[in-house]
Amino acid sequence: MRHNGRPALRASKLPAADINLRPGEPVTVVCTDCRTWRRLTHSMIPAHRSTDLGRELVDADGRQVRRDTRCPGSGQRIQIDLTVAKWVTRVEGGLTETAACRPTKVLRKVPTPKPPALHQLAPAAPTATTAHAAYVGHRSRCAACTDPKRRCTDGLRLGAAYLKLVREEEQAGTERAVADRVRADQEQRDEERIQAGEQLQRRQVLWAERAPAAETADMMRRSTSLALHADTRRRLYGPDLQVGERDSHEQSRALADVRTEAAIRAASSVRRTVAA
Repeated sequence: MRHNGRPALRASKLPAADINLRPGEPVTVVCTDCRTWRRLTHSMIPAHRSTDLGRELVDADGRQVRRDTRCPGSGQRIQIDLTVAKWVTRVEGGLTETAACRPTKVLRKVPTPKPPALHQLAPAAPTATTAHAAYVGHRSRCAACTDPKRRCTDGLRLGAAYLKLVREEEQAGTERAVADRVRADQEQRDEERIQAGEQLQRRQVLWAERAPAAETADMMRRSTSLALHADTRRRLYGPDLQVGERDSHEQSRALADVRTEAAIRAASSVRRTVAA
């Protein structure tokens, strides 16, 4: 079979869906003229008709028409310049794009829950205000309660309920005030503890920065104090003597004291009178 004289088509230029390169299967391609799948023979589309098997065609009115002639795509050369891996990649990319173009899934609308009926609603908790309003309304309508000295059973019950709610609200208010005060004290203690910790950290950092200078200044102060003390002692008591010199000096002073006392006694008139 001879080719149709057209330039050879490259597989890389064809859509990935128009060619089949699956391993283990014959290489097939879609004819560009009649858009039917054809098996390649010697890298060429074999001769075929547009009706695939040359069967009789029927028009819209049901009349027989002549059979199709040879398809112009017969004998078209196909150059396979595409590897199986690249073809699979192109097919998967096309499937992804197709999936993205499909319409989104329609979600079922969740029905809105119906609100409960009035008789299904839980009554609100009574308060001192509502109890007082009920008590005042009963007294204005009840004939027995119009007299200040008389009360009916319902009036007494409503009045007792009102007083009970007043006491409960006062107790709850007191408990809330105590709880708020305890919470405020706890928060204040926590804040003071945090501040004390931060102050201790700042003092530690400051002392770490100034400790070398403080130690140097303390050493200079001690050395200066010792030097001044030694200078003052030398000026008051003279230079420091060695052990042997100190002993001879003390002996001389003792001998001088003895001689002085003897001279005083010899010159004393009192001692002469007593001796006479």
